[in-house]
Amino acid sequence: MSQFLKSHGLQRNPFIEEEAQNDKVFEDLVNESGYTFNHQAWDKFFGEPPGRGTSMIFGVKGSGKSALRLALEKNIAHFNREHAGGILLIKYDDFNSFLDAFKRRGDQDRKRETPITLKDFGLAQHLDAILICGMEALLDELDAGDISLAQLETHQRHDLMMLMAFYLSGPPDRYSRIMDDLGDRLLPRSIFGAVGSGLKANVVGLLTLGIVPLVRQSFYAGVARAAAREIVVRTRNSKYIKRALRRVPLGYLQNQDIKRRGWRDNEDVRRLFVTKFIDVVLSLGYQQIVVVMDKIDEPSLINGDRERMEAFVWPLWNNRILQLHPNLSFKMLLPRQLYEVVRRAGSDKANEARFDKQKIIYPFRWGDKQLYDMMSDRLRICRTDASQPYPLANLFDEVMPTREILGALDKLRQPRFVLNYLYRLIAETCAQTDRVDDQPVRIPHEVFYQITATIGEDIKQYYQTLGESPE
Repeated sequence: MSQFLKSHGLQRNPFIEEEAQNDKVFEDLVNESGYTFNHQAWDKFFGEPPGRGTSMIFGVKGSGKSALRLALEKNIAHFNREHAGGILLIKYDDFNSFLDAFKRRGDQDRKRETPITLKDFGLAQHLDAILICGMEALLDELDAGDISLAQLETHQRHDLMMLMAFYLSGPPDRYSRIMDDLGDRLLPRSIFGAVGSGLKANVVGLLTLGIVPLVRQSFYAGVARAAAREIVVRTRNSKYIKRALRRVPLGYLQNQDIKRRGWRDNEDVRRLFVTKFIDVVLSLGYQQIVVVMDKIDEPSLINGDRERMEAFVWPLWNNRILQLHPNLSFKMLLPRQLYEVVRRAGSDKANEARFDKQKIIYPFRWGDKQLYDMMSDRLRICRTDASQPYPLANLFDEVMPTREILGALDKLRQPRFVLNYLYRLIAETCAQTDRVDDQPVRIPHEVFYQITATIGEDIKQYYQTLGESPE
């Protein structure tokens, strides 16, 4: 294999990786191209500035959805390095922790008469999970120290402190520095300051010295218990929430009306929280918030099942959220089976989702010439001299018609299949070749026809294993 690669001037094998997240060759190509993706759907998915506008892309496994997401993430990172007003990227793709906590809470709820299912994971739970991811992303940015909190108004400081208490995991020690900075401009929180000012207020404060602190602590404890009880996508210690909330003015929390029971599934409360989050982020200097949703088929409670995926994603297909704010956008990379759900949606669901307002990309597929150019680029960038083109046909016998190579690629359709196919061609060529000289080792006719003959059956078995059908 190393001799084959060396004979073509290759420093590494261009076809060894099939997963975009581990693919250094793909990463190098994206970096070289100015952080863009070589597919006709890129501009529609991408938006301008990066990430602006909600879009949904539907594609089969191996079609390059994850590669598209990685290109978007790298482009946003590059944009943030070059511009003062950056983009806050929220990665909403690790669903297991949220679903496991949700199921655990449902199983512990003795009032339920029926077992909890994915259909119970509603819009409120999605927004809670997105706020958790968003607050963690914002905390990382604030910890980097490049953002000034001085530009926040007093009410925005209170909003941010409450959201940190509700949605950041672990003890508040991990974000105490930021809480300190946020509290610098708050009014004094002493007993006397809370009661009022002047001699009269001081007298009242002294007379109620034993009552006011108790009432305050009881209220903070009640809000903390409510948050721990109603936000069910993450198990949280109410004592940690209370410790963080004690930094927030009492009057502010009383105005939020969140001590009461019953906002576990209240979408309006979550929309209010999301609106507060957007307001804070934009005031900190960001110009866009992008939520990237991917890998919904992977959680253990879904496991690729179409009906479970549908139940999980439908609540988020809500135009009131997808178009909530011009500076909030969603990028959804979804399994191809879910497009049938969109296509067959009844009038009520279609009106709620307003798919006509979302940028939908379907089908997400590749042409034979696109795949040929992609593989040629991979060859070129792996060579010692990466500045000169190196067509894919250079790997095959000189008499091999390019149209036959294109015909094989047309059957494969997906980058993952093509990478596997080319790797097999090279491996089989190496197994059948015993000569070593200065001339490039090429894939012979016999190996090409031998491996190509198995393509159809291999693809069929692959999709049967996944429980879906090819496009």
